[in-house]
Amino acid sequence: MPVARAACAREYLARLRETLSEKRLSHCIFTAEYFSSYAESIGVEHDKAVAAGLLHDLCRDMSKSELLTAARGLRLPVSEEQLAKPVLLHGPVAAERCRAEFGISDDVYEAVYWHTTGRPGLDMLGQGLCMADFAEPMRKYPEAAEARERLRKGGFGAAILYVAEIGVEFGRRQEVADPNATAFYLWLKQKQA
Repeated sequence: MPVARAACAREYLARLRETLSEKRLSHCIFTAEYFSSYAESIGVEHDKAVAAGLLHDLCRDMSKSELLTAARGLRLPVSEEQLAKPVLLHGPVAAERCRAEFGISDDVYEAVYWHTTGRPGLDMLGQGLCMADFAEPMRKYPEAAEARERLRKGGFGAAILYVAEIGVEFGRRQEVADPNATAFYLWLKQKQA
């Protein structure tokens, strides 16, 4: 079922158009479309997949200082890693703003909050969003294509484990790595063992 048929889509898209660049808006739409294409196969409701996919980057175009100010104003805990790399706050800030503005459900909140790093115990909505954000079809890096191929051939478990592993590798190459990404990968690995 297309994104446009989700009950929430029109309202969310209107808000995203006010907030995001065209490129980021397109990414959110492609993420929601891609997620909705496999949501049912992993036990996720279509409209929740669409909501999470559309809203996950609501705050991604905010500057570093805006994200830090918003996080402090929302009384969000800010880790050393987030302080050093404020872009890591875009999910938590977006989750809080979406809860206040749209009254999103707790599971959509969690998915948006953790979509960048994941965390141990993340439910299928959250895992599905991590996968869709990383691998939506407009992502041109080879790892995204590999994740899509693993989903197609090996199923969701193989694909999300690969995405989490690549997230850890990407983190190692950065100046700042969020420990939640490693914890998420290790949790998935243990769960699938």
